[in-house]
Amino acid sequence: MDDETTRVDDDLAPAERERLVDRFGRRFKAGDTLFKEGEPAREAFLLQDGRVRLLKRIRMVERSLMVLKPGDPFGEVALLDEGVSHSTAVALSDGAVIALDRNTLRTLLEHHPSVASRIIEQLVRRLRDAEDQIEIMMLRDNQSKIVSALLKLAHRPAGAAEIAMSPVELSTRVGLDVDTVKRAVQRLRDQQYVRISGERIEIADVDALRRLYVLLGTKDELRGDAR
Repeated sequence: MDDETTRVDDDLAPAERERLVDRFGRRFKAGDTLFKEGEPAREAFLLQDGRVRLLKRIRMVERSLMVLKPGDPFGEVALLDEGVSHSTAVALSDGAVIALDRNTLRTLLEHHPSVASRIIEQLVRRLRDAEDQIEIMMLRDNQSKIVSALLKLAHRPAGAAEIAMSPVELSTRVGLDVDTVKRAVQRLRDQQYVRISGERIEIADVDALRRLYVLLGTKDELRGDAR
């Protein structure tokens, strides 16, 4: 996720934002399930307050996909077709969402074009993130997965970078357990590629980390050839 959250309704005046939430908003409690994997997808959601975790069942085990923050859209399949939800959304805290179906999106396009435009931008970002996750999970080496994720999150070709992400959030992004992620990040810190400050990862030199990624990929290919 990005270091700074950009809410899709930042362009609205407070009174207009209040009307939008009053009309389309919905509150939830910690532990509530907003939708379930495999059930009909009727609404997409725009998180206003609180945190929500997305889960997906893989080989009979529910895996955490990501933890959403205010400003994030989710359940967007409901805006694309009349299919089923691809994941389960569970509230980690009390909060609120704006519920969106196709008719609601049309209303926003007509009366709140700036908000609708921001929603579409967020959906495109989510699709890009999904593509990044698929690319990362196709890597065989765990260290390569961690380094690849950090490089994608850094969003810059060189210099230093700072990423706000906890080990739990990073583990869901790369599809590894938290302990494996912690060990990998510790190894990077010991090698002075990164520094850890609370739940922020500081990359000392993005270009140096990219060279490490290439080296890890070369080693992985050599191991594959040796088999």
